[in-house]
Amino acid sequence: MSDVYLALEPGAKAPERASDDAAGYDLFALHDVAILPGQTQLVSTGVRLAIPPGYEAQVRPRSGISLRTQLRVANSPGTIDADYRGIVSVICENTVSLTDPLAYLLRRPELLETFNHMYRSVRAGEYLRLKQDIVLPFGLPDTTIYLDKDNYPLGTIFIKAGERIAQLIFARIELPDLVLIDDVTTIGSDRGGGFGSTGRR
Repeated sequence: MSDVYLALEPGAKAPERASDDAAGYDLFALHDVAILPGQTQLVSTGVRLAIPPGYEAQVRPRSGISLRTQLRVANSPGTIDADYRGIVSVICENTVSLTDPLAYLLRRPELLETFNHMYRSVRAGEYLRLKQDIVLPFGLPDTTIYLDKDNYPLGTIFIKAGERIAQLIFARIELPDLVLIDDVTTIGSDRGGGFGSTGRR
């Protein structure tokens, strides 16, 4: 593979491999980010790439983050084309439920001992009104949510600048000619059944 050129925004870290045999290059967050429960944010790495023609870069999740947290890379794998010169960013989704603290605490039992000291309960309508100037629509249940001392809801995921958030994989791409025909079942074999049919009884 030819060289891949990169440029860095101020404060950004260059992608790096954790070991000589690692397939992926770790990507690092450029800024501190707080992702609220149910929220999706674009997290900048501050990296710009020039990838040679015939290749792509794929943004994939890191297994450690997926195991330890409910942060997910929403469009995994995300494709970076060879002609893209913008900043590489990662679409991060916090899959924690804002209104189901029990499910979150079952995943994080270590919080149970200090929960009452770290969080206070508020009504969802009050939180929306004060935090986002939104009035809870008529008919929706005004459920209880829990805020920490800085008014972040329980389950907020905090990403620090310089923290590993995803990994980058470089891969060769194939660009076949697309040939329009009347009936694709005449080419090769046709197992039928439609999407999702294999494995069904």
